[in-house]
Amino acid sequence: MNLSRREACVVLPGLFAMARAAAAAQEQKTTLPSKIYDYAALPTRQSGALTYHDVFKGKLFEGCQISMHESELAPHSIPHQPHQHRHEEMVLVVDGTLEFTINGKSTRAGAGSALFAGSNELHGIRNPDDVPARYFVLALGPENQ
Repeated sequence: MNLSRREACVVLPGLFAMARAAAAAQEQKTTLPSKIYDYAALPTRQSGALTYHDVFKGKLFEGCQISMHESELAPHSIPHQPHQHRHEEMVLVVDGTLEFTINGKSTRAGAGSALFAGSNELHGIRNPDDVPARYFVLALGPENQ
């Protein structure tokens, strides 16, 4: 099929629009869906002194990896040794008290408090009290880098 320049100028924008729509539709399929994550239906896992529920994990529209889990940490325990990673983490304390250590400096935080651990910052969590501590962790960025 031979097109004149004029016909090509008319057809090309339509083809680009179709290609963009197809790419957007594919992107929609690979992003984390909007939905209710019912607490009672979340899988429960145990790892030493830590009980946790994976809430969700996936990609946002711009491609950023996001995940969230809820954790309950036994009294006088840590989930793991202080560590660092490429992704950022936010922690929201729901019940109890947590001691956050960021780059060697420790601070206690109670219910309603939040922590932000930036990329590659050495950080750790400890439950210093006699009761369990419950908290949510929201991670943004690639996990294995």
